[in-house]
Amino acid sequence: MTMTEIDNETGTGGANSLKDKASAARDRASEAYEAARERTSAAYESAREGAGRAKQRTSDGINSNPVAALIGGLALGGLIAAILPKTNREEELLGDYGRRINEKAREAARAARDAGTSKLDELGYNRDMAKDKIESLKSDAAEVARAAAERARSSSRPQS
Repeated sequence: MTMTEIDNETGTGGANSLKDKASAARDRASEAYEAARERTSAAYESAREGAGRAKQRTSDGINSNPVAALIGGLALGGLIAAILPKTNREEELLGDYGRRINEKAREAARAARDAGTSKLDELGYNRDMAKDKIESLKSDAAEVARAAAERARSSSRPQS
């Protein structure tokens, strides 16, 4: 009887082969996991760096033109407040008091807008210049976000 016939008869050859295949599959899975983890880590770091650059650019833009940033912030806050619906529960709890708070907030927003507009006029800026600056900041932030997302996507793709 040959060695192969003995292995086939006892079944040890098949068991060893199966164990070897399982071990090889486990090794490949481990390597794939490690590679994916490294790519994910690199993508995260790249996105973090991009966000840091966007933060710095935004900060620089705000520092170079704080009035426009203030007006943009107020406009954004007003937009968010207008979008969020008022609930019945808020109406029940706040009633007239809530309406007075809303009116005071509107007055404060108008006063801030008027003060901002006045300051812009005083500094020689006009509404179009402020809009352009805000659009530039938004565009820069969007560009950084797109680049970070693309880097994250390309880093997470399996390397061939």
